[in-house]
Amino acid sequence: MSTAKLVKFNFHTSLREFFNITGTVQEAVDSLISEKNLTQTEVEGSVLVFCPYTTAAISLNENTDPDVQHDIFLGLERAFPAYPEFKHSEGNSPAHLKNTITGCSETVIIHEGKLLLGVFQAIYLCEFDGPRNRTVYAQIHLY
Repeated sequence: MSTAKLVKFNFHTSLREFFNITGTVQEAVDSLISEKNLTQTEVEGSVLVFCPYTTAAISLNENTDPDVQHDIFLGLERAFPAYPEFKHSEGNSPAHLKNTITGCSETVIIHEGKLLLGVFQAIYLCEFDGPRNRTVYAQIHLY
């Protein structure tokens, strides 16, 4: 048995945030397992989570202490301030730089039907230039 499915999610983000999408991705995995009449504990695979934007990103990070998100944003703001020399007419060059560093995708292993994440990990849509309506894709592969 091998199956794959592309799932599309839509989110509305605020100005800047780490938007936890772990539950949404797991629900899509659960739905595919159910749709294929598979036994959850026997399902292995992976899911690629992809954000098709240049001012937002996908990250695996801390899910228990909100101060970590604050600190990440603070660090990114200090690493990538808005310089007057930037030429990009939209004025969001720092958001593009943050995306370049953070990345637009993450791959997570699926083990026994569940996302294999560390105890303190979650999948985040990182908004660097909101508020926006964002689309995220998950390519789920089950083996």
